[in-house]
Amino acid sequence: MPAFDDLLNQILSGNPKIGRDELLTMIQRKKEESHGLLSDEGAIRLLAQQLSVPPTAGPDLKDQRISSVHAGLNDSTITGHVVSVSDVHEFQRSDGTQGKVLRVRVGDVSGQITSVFWDSLADTVAREALTPGSQVRLLHGYTKFGRAGEVEFHLGSRANIQILRRAQYQGFATDNVPGPAAKVGSSDLLRVRLLKLQKSQSEQGPTWALCSSKAGLMIAKFWDNQAQNVLELGEGSLITIENHWVTEKNGLAYVNVGSRATVKKESTDFVPDIPLANIDSLQVGQSLWSVKGKIAERGDVREIETKEGRRTRVSNIQLDDGTGRIRVSLWDTHAQKTETLKTGDTVRLVGIKVRENMNGEKEASTVFLTQLEKS
Repeated sequence: MPAFDDLLNQILSGNPKIGRDELLTMIQRKKEESHGLLSDEGAIRLLAQQLSVPPTAGPDLKDQRISSVHAGLNDSTITGHVVSVSDVHEFQRSDGTQGKVLRVRVGDVSGQITSVFWDSLADTVAREALTPGSQVRLLHGYTKFGRAGEVEFHLGSRANIQILRRAQYQGFATDNVPGPAAKVGSSDLLRVRLLKLQKSQSEQGPTWALCSSKAGLMIAKFWDNQAQNVLELGEGSLITIENHWVTEKNGLAYVNVGSRATVKKESTDFVPDIPLANIDSLQVGQSLWSVKGKIAERGDVREIETKEGRRTRVSNIQLDDGTGRIRVSLWDTHAQKTETLKTGDTVRLVGIKVRENMNGEKEASTVFLTQLEKS
């Protein structure tokens, strides 16, 4: 146990009044007080902090294993691979200031932990567009119990992140499926029409775009100087994109356009009309779909709380196009629009996500860029 021995020697060197046997007894007592939650390494790290011994003082001291992380650490560093990444969530603090938070699930050979990035660091991580499998080092974090009772690794103003290795998402495809199954690779030249644009509330956040191409529908995120550039181009513009990269999150693929990318406005109308898919041909996957049908049933608008603690609204409709029927969950602003709809109305939904529910049935839901039109 090199890390344990290094810390043991550091504590003894910095605290000459404490003997080795006494220190080992203190470590054992810490483990007993935790009711079995602390390992030897976790207990000695906690003691080192309480005795003002810097955890990184030793030249050969390794990062902490995730399985040894426990609540109460004030300066800890871990290394692991990215499992999942959330979006940036903005909130208002009790003093009236705006805050931001982003969560990244990180794992190593010993276990997994949720890391929580705050404020400017949340924006920094969002801009990096990390993909599952990327290797990161999280420095100078503190730990505490989260809302679900699990230990979380928090990174605030004094923390930092090092990206040791990027795992690039290599594109996605749905083969032999009729409809808008987009196929995008990181080296492709993209030709798209900007259907809908939405700027992030964060100054450093991206501009989101729902786009159509010959391959189908996709969502693009324009970062840095491109965020304002694409807003100036405007909805309906036809553009080409070079030197982008593709990431995947929550079952969808995203095209990312940063400062190194080239975006040009085109005059030739090379993008065809948005193809409509039959409901019976919809497939689960990373693609977005467009459908048109009559509302067979319409549920009431309900207000719910998400697992992140955000209040939102949702309404469900049953959509029928003659080839099949599917339940569509309409979220946020889309849910509000259902109050103006009634059974028998014909609607077109551009950019819905299809998944499989617990009963093995296909169902769809809107994303925040989905277009809902009443025919």
